[in-house]
Amino acid sequence: MATATTQAVIPDSASWINGLSSIMRLSDTRLDPSLKTMVSSDVKNGKLALFVPPEMSELQSENLRYLHALASRNGCMLIEDRRATDIRPLVEQRDLKPHKLSIGIAELLRQAGLPGPVAQLSTPHRLTPGSPHFDVPELIDMVSATVQQSKRVVILPTPSMVETTGNETHPISAYACKLVTADANMTLSFFDSPGFKAIGYIAEDQFIVHVFIGGGPLRSPLIWANFDAMLKNRFRFQLFRSTQPGQDFGLLYNTFYLDINRASAADRKSAGRKGS
Repeated sequence: MATATTQAVIPDSASWINGLSSIMRLSDTRLDPSLKTMVSSDVKNGKLALFVPPEMSELQSENLRYLHALASRNGCMLIEDRRATDIRPLVEQRDLKPHKLSIGIAELLRQAGLPGPVAQLSTPHRLTPGSPHFDVPELIDMVSATVQQSKRVVILPTPSMVETTGNETHPISAYACKLVTADANMTLSFFDSPGFKAIGYIAEDQFIVHVFIGGGPLRSPLIWANFDAMLKNRFRFQLFRSTQPGQDFGLLYNTFYLDINRASAADRKSAGRKGS
């Protein structure tokens, strides 16, 4: 059975989120819609393949340059996804894994001590209107500023997490910190293991979490997740421009919106049996 223990902050974990925050400050972290792309992944000819939208060379040349650098450095194929008949079944299947990952994240939150029913994907899958929104670069800075003061527990991944993170069996360090400022009163979270890195926060009745796939400056982009975790996956890519040569910064991530106070059908059925 999975266990959780409280320990002091591991310097390597704090260094990772702090380093990410520091290097992103070299870039323009305003979210430019023209620099956003959806990327899918699968296996083709025995190699990890990243499928990008058609006509990127004309419409998003900067994004394409970064993704070419990412593929080259990490031994991947980069394929323009023309929605041809021979690859359409792959496109339809690539959406499956993120939904399975949400189950693992819900279990992770329960292990980390989140009270209430097991979280589940919000329906519709989006931020509840009126809830506080933080852009990913801003949230990275907020987590970096609080990680040294965060409470940390070490969690062994459940079977769902192991399956959806590409057999990532390393313990996961989970951090949580209450942030109270003139503009915010919220709980920030950071999750870190060799193959799973994510940040999130509680907003009203939702937990918003961004799971990082990869990123870094143009001169050295890396995939942070296990390659197996990227199979039949779909994720967001965002490029941030820099005035420094080779410092354009990219982030690849999935975003999940989870209801944390709405019981699932299984939870309600279990509660009904206990009450009868």
